Amino acid sequence: MWYGSAKGEIDLASGWHRIDTSLPHRTIAMPPLKFFVPNGFTALSLMLGLASVLMSSEGNFELAAWMILWGTLLDKADGSAARLLKATSQFGMEFDSFADFTAFGIAPAALVYFRLAATGDYVGFNKVALMVVCGIYAVALAMRLARFNITEGSPTHFSGIPGTLMGAIVASGYLTWSAHDLDPALLDYSPAYLLIFAALMLSSLRLPKLKARKNKLFNIFQFANVAAAYVFGPMMIFPQYLFGLAVTYLTVGVASGLLTPPTALPAEDEEPEQLPT
Repeated sequence: MWYGSAKGEIDLASGWHRIDTSLPHRTIAMPPLKFFVPNGFTALSLMLGLASVLMSSEGNFELAAWMILWGTLLDKADGSAARLLKATSQFGMEFDSFADFTAFGIAPAALVYFRLAATGDYVGFNKVALMVVCGIYAVALAMRLARFNITEGSPTHFSGIPGTLMGAIVASGYLTWSAHDLDPALLDYSPAYLLIFAALMLSSLRLPKLKARKNKLFNIFQFANVAAAYVFGPMMIFPQYLFGLAVTYLTVGVASGLLTPPTALPAEDEEPEQLPT
């Protein structure tokens, strides 16, 4: 909703200023400086997603995977910054969706496609099928983001598995496979995993959000693991730990959502994540 003033109008939802174009000098609207912090994180996540695609196309698969994980950390940081600075906005939500689609939709699909194509085993029909599967994964995330943007989410849980988590599992899973020289045949299952992840993103499975709970021990455990991720990720170490965290969150969280009726989910005192996807 826009409210008028002598010099123009202010949108209370986004914080943007719209200058009266009837004035002698037309000025481009600019948001308050506090909005640049969370949106800066989002922009960096978007650029990392694009860089990851480029790294995959050049055969630098490990760096491409780490860039996806860095984007995961930034995706959490932009929402936290927006809440702390009271800089949430509709613009931020839409911008975040573009970044998420790039970093957790296109980049993981590109990582799988170029890595499998590099084996030389995917030619002809197999190559086309691989392209289709990777495309389905990316489209599934786009549909999930579009659904999120037009529905009112729950403050306690996600409906469907977030693309951020799926991208983190793809990236950390590949890094774990590479670091431990696991069976090369495991890589051939990547397209099947992408299809499963696509279905999980479009599903209505409930996944509890990472937020403060009433149990102090659980909060300490949760904070310690999140802090470890913010240390290990930038240092590019212990991908198996990050993979274990992501898979544990997915499996335990989904099991909790299935065993706990929606009406029995406790209301939390904390505000919901600003831009969960």
